[in-house]
Amino acid sequence: MLYLALSCLQGRPAVQACRDLKSLGVTGIQLTPGNVPDPALVDALAGIQVRTHHGFSWSAMKQRVWEDSGRCRVSSDSVHPPTERDPAFAVWWEAIRDDSRPAIYETMYPGYRLGCGDEVERAMDMGLRLAVDVSHIHIQRRAGVLSEKTWRRLQQYAGISELHVSDNEGRIDSHRPLTLNTFGLGWAKERAGSSIPLVLEAYMHKLSDIERRAQVELLSS
Repeated sequence: MLYLALSCLQGRPAVQACRDLKSLGVTGIQLTPGNVPDPALVDALAGIQVRTHHGFSWSAMKQRVWEDSGRCRVSSDSVHPPTERDPAFAVWWEAIRDDSRPAIYETMYPGYRLGCGDEVERAMDMGLRLAVDVSHIHIQRRAGVLSEKTWRRLQQYAGISELHVSDNEGRIDSHRPLTLNTFGLGWAKERAGSSIPLVLEAYMHKLSDIERRAQVELLSS
């Protein structure tokens, strides 16, 4: 099922962003941090399938995700692992092993846990549920920290529970709109099928309505 991330219109009032994304004809919204909160968002989501991501909050633009102990503070469906600057970074692997309600952990890029091939391999060995972000995998591959062998294994991994797509040139996580040549796009569409949530995270602020609909069509066709 296709979801549009609220971050496609990051920084906008949450209700307006939700309405603009719903107008594109999708039936799923991923609630993400970074939009101006509004109590009316609950009503705006009526009739829509909803997933929550990382530090989303109904009452703030974002909330802290990781305790210093490595314990996850939020109940979001999927989360980013901690960054190297986060005290949770050093103890994260041990902490998640003991988590009684594990989230779906997103593949990241250098500077984060799950930001290199060795850590992605470790996550698969542990049987963790993963959100594979193909744009982050592209950065890992361009940085030379994820091998073709690991990418092939990840593509076949049974624990994939979400798929995230956007475009970048392989250096920074720029959330550019999709093109036919976007890394991993064809695989993500095929792997998602009818059972794995497929989340579009491309920034749409500067796109026309026609261009926004074309992004949705790329994933629906």
